[in-house]
Amino acid sequence: MKSYEKYKSSYNFPILFFLAGLLLVLGACSTTKYVGEGEYLLNKVVVNSDDKSIPTNELKRNVKQTPNLKILGVWKFHLGLYNLSGKDKEKGFNKWLRRIGEEPVIYEDFQTKRSLRQLEIYLQKKGYFNAEVRDSVSFKRKKAKVYYFIKSKEPYRYRNVYREINELPYNFLSPFQEKGEMPDSTLIRKYIVSDKSNSDVQLGDKVDSDVLNKERIRISKLLKNQGYFNFSREYIHFIMDSTNKANKMDVFVGVKIPEDGKAVKKYKINKVSIFTEYDPKLMLMNDEKYLMDLDTIQHEGVDFIYRKKIKIKPDVILSSILIRKNELYNLKSVEQTYSRLQSLGQFKFLNVKFEENSESNGEEFGSLNCIIQLTPHDQQSYSIELEGTNSSGNIGFAGNLNYQHKNLFGGAEIFDLQFSTAKETLKSNEQTNFSSSEYGVESKLSIPKFLLPLLTADKFRKSYNPKTVFSLSYNFQERPDYTRTIADASFGYVWKSSRYLQHTLNLVELNFVDVKNLSEDFLGSISNLYIKNSFTDHVITTSRYSLIYNDQNINKPGDYNYLRFNFESAGNSLKAINRLIGKAEKNDYNDSGNIEGTYYDFIGIRFAQYLKSDIEYRFSHHINKANTMVYRVFLGAGLPYGNLEVLPFEKSYFSGGANGIRAWQVRSLGPGSYSSDDAAIYPNNSADLKLEANLEYRFKLFWVLEGALFVDAGNIWAISKKDDRVGADFKFDRFYKEIALGTGFGTRVDLNFILFRVDLGLKLHDPSLGVGERWIIAHRPFKFSQLTFNIGIGYPF
Repeated sequence: MKSYEKYKSSYNFPILFFLAGLLLVLGACSTTKYVGEGEYLLNKVVVNSDDKSIPTNELKRNVKQTPNLKILGVWKFHLGLYNLSGKDKEKGFNKWLRRIGEEPVIYEDFQTKRSLRQLEIYLQKKGYFNAEVRDSVSFKRKKAKVYYFIKSKEPYRYRNVYREINELPYNFLSPFQEKGEMPDSTLIRKYIVSDKSNSDVQLGDKVDSDVLNKERIRISKLLKNQGYFNFSREYIHFIMDSTNKANKMDVFVGVKIPEDGKAVKKYKINKVSIFTEYDPKLMLMNDEKYLMDLDTIQHEGVDFIYRKKIKIKPDVILSSILIRKNELYNLKSVEQTYSRLQSLGQFKFLNVKFEENSESNGEEFGSLNCIIQLTPHDQQSYSIELEGTNSSGNIGFAGNLNYQHKNLFGGAEIFDLQFSTAKETLKSNEQTNFSSSEYGVESKLSIPKFLLPLLTADKFRKSYNPKTVFSLSYNFQERPDYTRTIADASFGYVWKSSRYLQHTLNLVELNFVDVKNLSEDFLGSISNLYIKNSFTDHVITTSRYSLIYNDQNINKPGDYNYLRFNFESAGNSLKAINRLIGKAEKNDYNDSGNIEGTYYDFIGIRFAQYLKSDIEYRFSHHINKANTMVYRVFLGAGLPYGNLEVLPFEKSYFSGGANGIRAWQVRSLGPGSYSSDDAAIYPNNSADLKLEANLEYRFKLFWVLEGALFVDAGNIWAISKKDDRVGADFKFDRFYKEIALGTGFGTRVDLNFILFRVDLGLKLHDPSLGVGERWIIAHRPFKFSQLTFNIGIGYPF
């Protein structure tokens, strides 16, 4: 009896009880409920290949019939929902269950044979011409398991890659084939040969039809960038020979002689015309009347066609257009023109088209008229937003009144003005909720030019099309523990160096932070002067650089990478100016009233001085339409020094909460193994260094509901030697022992325009406990009060 009581009170008992109950429920609901007589549920599909270099996921994509979706790799949840429905499928509840569930997949021999053939075709496309594929099916208790066994054998590889006819061995081409090939003396053939280092078809590589198709597209773009407007990738073909070559292949990159001579003719731009207010609706209704109402002016050799008045300055539009009169047609310039015009944010529709000029027939170069059609947005707009907020893990709601002018001074300047108010619920260590209020105004002006004092940087401007951004904001925050106002002004640039890579450089960012009304409870909880100093009035002058790489395609589910890097430097310029003008330093006093040091100020307020950098990487692995695995790693550090040897609290790192380690309340974890007997009512633990890693498994349930299982790990640490909190400092020989570990599960409600999230976190390893007691499972009986409840808006990462 005693052993039973001990087991019952242990941490594992409620988990085992829950799992046992779940197994009973799953076992009671047959997965073959709606599998008919003589039919079999397709329960499993296995693809085995003896060549592990062939991606299993790619092989499975060629299987034509796959089993019902699974959660956690074993639970056919959606099939279970379908099976909960009754026989009468016209009844409302039954109909709903069948709609949100998944119908059982019935094994079909025909689909297995199709899959077998498709796998053979795929392997041949990848160079495995001698591969053997066989299938095997086992039937048991109305369930079928299908196995595909692949004996890949040696793949074929490129032995020689020929790009010129005179390189070919004797009789590689028949006389008929050679007659249809473009001679080596042509410019097109020379362009292909000179660019062979960029080719994806290289000696020793496996023969791959997908790579060959990519090569056709690459060569076609190469030639279009040289002026061959009418050239098509259909003219590129590959002739292969594997006779007596022992799994080797010789390949010739062929170029057919086009029947239409225009395909091998270079084209120049004859004229560029820009419709600044193109209206496709009016054009379709009555094109003659529409065109008669238009006026034309010429600016720098370009025709601007408009109605009444050109709203955007011609120079601004021309700076985004890389297509110029008398220059060769270039596909890359066309693509960049699309991208630059879109980035102006002025047009809801744009089109770049070319018309051949018939007057150029018989001349060396063809002639193209470029017509750019631009349909502008409305210049001014207003909007009111009600939204959920999630600030540092505290849930709340906010309202915004937004005004936007898309063309403030006629140069495509975008001006945004926002008035905001917000209410948030703050959690305390006493499990009591308090509210905080926030009011603010923010203005931002984005100019599609590179405004750089004293310098022009024309080459940089033409290559990356940067924008200059000015912003001003004022924010008032009222919390139970203190009141804070922040005034901010910044000046910087934003540009994209590639499709996925964006840069932000703030040359100057000025923050004035005023902290008032610190509560007695809050002040009493801060015994460390280092921490107290971070809650004093201060000025922050920073220069900041940020880089973001994001290859996510929001229109197509799939794997994606996200990388963010930040670096900022604060206070150095102000300190240099103070020293240069010989300004006197002020004395800094400690708690005892003794002089501890000196510092400079800016208009009477002490300014912060520090270096700070952090990096975050996320990888999202799309398993299938119902399952996704997301990984995240974060590392950041701030080094305070000089004028204020502490990181301001808004620049310091914290952990815990809905977007961090969810088993801990926001700002309640760390630093290191530090533990205070007099814990603050409102946790505000912060430090100079942060290390965090997260793993989250997300799965679709039904309707708008999703589920998640997660594991979070990490902590924060102090770098400054002035922080004397016991166990807070970072040490290489013990930091790994101070990694907090938490797990849990959550639910999400995805309404498309907003996602609500509820997570329950459970501590596994608590670094604030004694060295031998940090693993919770082994040293503490389970209590529901140990669960940390988090509400969030949007995914945590």
